[in-house]
Amino acid sequence: MTHKSQKKVMIRILFMFIFITVSPSMATTVDIRGTPQDTGSVDAGNISWDYSTFPGLYYSANKHTQLTAGSGEHLYFADDGGNPSIGSSNPTAHIIDEGELIYITSQVASKYKVYSEEDNITKVTKFYTLSLFGTSYCAVDNDATNIAKILIQQGENDKKTLKSGEKWEMKGGYSLVLNAVDIDGGKCYLTLYKNEEELDTGVISTDGTNNDRIYSVEEDCADGSEHIYFLTYVDSIFAGQEDNFAVLKYTWLADKDSYVEVQSGDEFGNFEVDEALGAGLVLSNSKSITITVDAGATTLITGDWYFKSSDSGKGTNGGYILYPIKRVTIEDSVAEAVVVDEVSEEEELVIVDVSSDTKETVDISNSILDQTDVDDDGPVETLHKSSIPGFEGSMSVLAISMVFFLRRYY
Repeated sequence: MTHKSQKKVMIRILFMFIFITVSPSMATTVDIRGTPQDTGSVDAGNISWDYSTFPGLYYSANKHTQLTAGSGEHLYFADDGGNPSIGSSNPTAHIIDEGELIYITSQVASKYKVYSEEDNITKVTKFYTLSLFGTSYCAVDNDATNIAKILIQQGENDKKTLKSGEKWEMKGGYSLVLNAVDIDGGKCYLTLYKNEEELDTGVISTDGTNNDRIYSVEEDCADGSEHIYFLTYVDSIFAGQEDNFAVLKYTWLADKDSYVEVQSGDEFGNFEVDEALGAGLVLSNSKSITITVDAGATTLITGDWYFKSSDSGKGTNGGYILYPIKRVTIEDSVAEAVVVDEVSEEEELVIVDVSSDTKETVDISNSILDQTDVDDDGPVETLHKSSIPGFEGSMSVLAISMVFFLRRYY
């Protein structure tokens, strides 16, 4: 084979490996497991889970004091005297009657990031978060019966840089446009949209107090009062070679069109609201639940919550092991081929670290999810449909090795 032919073959093989390397891998399903209960030894009144025993429930280290005082989510069993109660009195019982599986949730207080991170902020202070089956909502005016879904919460180190005329596409159809920046006047002009419809326009000063740097938008809610559903903080403005820029921080967005007034009798999945109070909500299963006592089988609770169990007789006194899970689907990362290219000084290089999401598997029986931030990633117990471990990395190594081979010999 000639030198030229060898080179062609090697190049074809190289591109084949690069193609395999950048091909997306399958989604991964993870089960976030709660603490197992032995129906042969635990009393019915002690079958319960909270943030400390079920990582699928809301937890934040900053809210630990509130949670230990009773706020947050709780899931427990309460016998109503119908079918034989699950628990040590009837180790093999596996039917939860309607209304016996109780779910309680109550709100926790949270400080707006701009208030906690910047000095002399008085325009905003705090809001209240209600977690409903693992999804965070804003409890408007500290009222659990008036909720809206939270779409964006920038962390203390998050920044968004926009140039004049640029649009920031946010969740839920919302977008923010930086119309113009007046460097000499210390001002910038912002417009908030939803589905291309203008909602509000503001002129923000960067030469005044920290309060003046806050752009907030309010909306009438079910209680008849106006409440903030969007805010952002203009950290700085500056001039580039061709454009002017603004740096935004502490952005917070709740969907103004998702406000729900919760009432007794409302249904959320397989649960019905028994009590709707300003201080919290009490729900219970609206239909009986027959637990499938079979290792590996799942029994739907509601939404992405399930019960899993052992085989019959694997607990004490002929009972079985029972625990809740929250099932979450995570898209695997795509391994990228190494590309040698020049990056100009004006271009922004963004590096996303996803290694903790896709490459580490740990036992979560004693772990806790922190669900305060937008990208709450929890440890996992069970992996389903996972791609072959290390395959993408091996392909990358082979591809890079071939690059060096070609450079050495050609």
